[in-house]
Amino acid sequence: MGVEIRGLNIAIQGAPIVRDVDLRVGDGERVGLVGSSGSGKSMISKAMLGLLPPRAQVSGLIRMGDAVVCEGERFADERALADLRGRYVGTVFQNPAASLNPVMTVAQQVELPLALHYDLNRAERRDRAMAMLAKVGLDADLARKFPHELSGGQQQRVGLATALVTSPRLIIADEPTTALDSITQRQIVDLLVSLVDDAGASMLFITHDFSVLARATTRCYVLDEGRVAESGATSDLLASPRTDATRRLVTAARRLTLSGNPLPGRSAAASGEI
Repeated sequence: MGVEIRGLNIAIQGAPIVRDVDLRVGDGERVGLVGSSGSGKSMISKAMLGLLPPRAQVSGLIRMGDAVVCEGERFADERALADLRGRYVGTVFQNPAASLNPVMTVAQQVELPLALHYDLNRAERRDRAMAMLAKVGLDADLARKFPHELSGGQQQRVGLATALVTSPRLIIADEPTTALDSITQRQIVDLLVSLVDDAGASMLFITHDFSVLARATTRCYVLDEGRVAESGATSDLLASPRTDATRRLVTAARRLTLSGNPLPGRSAAASGEI
């Protein structure tokens, strides 16, 4: 599912957060949205899902596939947005411990989107949930456990399974590795990329960390103070950033990379070209 965002502006009680953002994700493409904390990344993802706070003022166009989420200052009605979110768009959140329901078992978490959006009986839902848990590398005996009984990496695998169980056409991954250690980050990113590619889905991967972005995306947008500072192939921006905002992010990524793996363009940084 492709994404088209044109002229998106978001303000909270008159304070501008996102300013005239244009962004595109093609069918089957993995695109990054990278920026420092407070740059407006998560506000864009919330706007795409129709989940902005009530006090937000919005203008612009957001289209996902054939569905118009927002046009001008009006969003689609909540029933249409709820169906879009669960059936066609899957979301992987930053903190799995907070996003998972603490009183539901792993199996119940993964089955819930199927129960809400598809006419399946209990056995069919359980079979699909168990198959999805196997795909994300979780043993069947974990299905009866609760989130607090799992490690952070296992919790995020449950989050991946829940987001992907309905075979969505678009995945929005909003800082999905921030709460994890570097080794688990790499495992989760590689797993997510593999699952998205196998499904032929599109993905918007949101992060502040270029070292994560280099593994997850082929093209990206750099957001700075609510505006797109630059965009292009992820490898090109890593090797030859053109703006101060991108240089700061690339420098930070080179200081702390995933599992110590060198980033593309490291020699350029060492020679003082960036």
